[in-house]
Amino acid sequence: MASNVQNGARDPGPSWWGLIDELPYIAIIVVALIGISWTSLAQTSSTAYWVYVTPIIAVVCIIAGWRHTRSGERVAMVVIQVLQWVAVLIAMYLITVTNARGSLEANATGLMLLTLLALGVFVSGLNLRAWKLCVTGAFLAVAVPMVAWVERSALLLLLIGIVLIGLLILSWWIRERRRPA
Repeated sequence: MASNVQNGARDPGPSWWGLIDELPYIAIIVVALIGISWTSLAQTSSTAYWVYVTPIIAVVCIIAGWRHTRSGERVAMVVIQVLQWVAVLIAMYLITVTNARGSLEANATGLMLLTLLALGVFVSGLNLRAWKLCVTGAFLAVAVPMVAWVERSALLLLLIGIVLIGLLILSWWIRERRRPA
């Protein structure tokens, strides 16, 4: 390191750009935590929230998979992801149409929509061979019964989400430490 200082070169330290790799997964978790909190705490239906959030999460999955896909296969990846997320949106629509008479409580409808979203994220992770998307989808899937079983579980889910985000940041930090200087 002394020779680097003598030559005028600086030690760059940790690259904050590496943290950008974790942002898609953090964004999905944060958006889902907002929806889970809304589903758990509000007495009104959160259907519109999940229908608007689903295309955003689809775009995040496409962005996350872009780097894992060879350049010649990217168009096919985008088409497959778009079709998969359209299928998720159609399934969400069918749930809301089926519940047009209000036979299900708003909380139950929101939980079904979150389950579909979790499945979509998990399957995207499998298709894209992106294990972090699989873990994110699994977290969302585990959140569903937690919301259903525990009244007012939003705080617990928030803490679990913060821990998961912390683990993503920790993995980035460990990668940076192992990186040769």
